[in-house]
Amino acid sequence: MPTSLDLQDMFSYSFLPLIIFIIILIVILSIVLIILNRKPKPVQQITIVRPPNINDIKNKYLQEINNLLIAVNENKISLRLAYQKLSKLIRNFVYEVTGIKVQNCTLSDIKTLNLPILSTLVEEYYHPEFAKDSKGDIISSITKTREVVARWK
Repeated sequence: MPTSLDLQDMFSYSFLPLIIFIIILIVILSIVLIILNRKPKPVQQITIVRPPNINDIKNKYLQEINNLLIAVNENKISLRLAYQKLSKLIRNFVYEVTGIKVQNCTLSDIKTLNLPILSTLVEEYYHPEFAKDSKGDIISSITKTREVVARWK
């Protein structure tokens, strides 16, 4: 029984699978290298800047709070508008004494800034400021805001 063995030439096989494998390997290695060499985003550091004379700033805002209280007592301003002005006052005060731009921050943004006094006040203002029917004790809120401004160090 004769058997014949015919071997194929070594270059008769297709190189296409080998080329595809090499390309895939290069792409995967490139992606891994890009991920490993990527630098993390720098964490934003909050630096509190002390103004040269904090007492002048306190007096300015205490006067504005008193003017708001007078307008509320004389019924010259609506409850909603009073809370809006109070929120604007305390946010601008914090910005002037710390340098942290909180004027356009949401309540959740303010909570992440680690300013618990400000977040407590703004949270108190939110419902009367944005609810369909504004209800709140504006005199109490003004008193609390005045105390925060007066005691700020």
